[in-house]
Amino acid sequence: MDIRLAFPSEVNQIMEIIGDARRHIAGYGSDQWQGAYPDREIIVEDILQGYGQVAVVDGRVAAYVAMMGHEPAYDCLLTGSWRQPDKTDYLTFHRIAVAETFRGQGVILALLEGLMEVRQTRTFRADTHPANKAMQHIFTKLGFQQVGIAQLPDGERLAYEKVASEKG
Repeated sequence: MDIRLAFPSEVNQIMEIIGDARRHIAGYGSDQWQGAYPDREIIVEDILQGYGQVAVVDGRVAAYVAMMGHEPAYDCLLTGSWRQPDKTDYLTFHRIAVAETFRGQGVILALLEGLMEVRQTRTFRADTHPANKAMQHIFTKLGFQQVGIAQLPDGERLAYEKVASEKG
């Protein structure tokens, strides 16, 4: 598996992956991603900003994630608190999705783990819908801790944080 920046020419493939994720999420009764979000414009902007990352398996885009810095919605949690109080020195994972044909193969786990290994930060944050048990499981498996509830534009989300071990 290769992990790299997404290319603008891959937007259609990424949107198919988003569609797969949208249908999967709907299948367990969640309202997450059941509207327009995330739409093509958001994915294009992710790519142009250098946030869009993909996992490529056997020459096919298998998964997508946007990895960015400061998330304003994380500045003040509704409940709980961040373990690392710095409001800007962290990386955030958003819009995590895997193609249906690669679901259950550990691609998302490997993608996020790979991205965390090569970054020059100690703290990673993410959020997920309370009904999204698969993402909760992945975050826990990667060593993230649920630290509270964040208010995002589309609703309340479980807030997760991982503070990487000191290297030395």
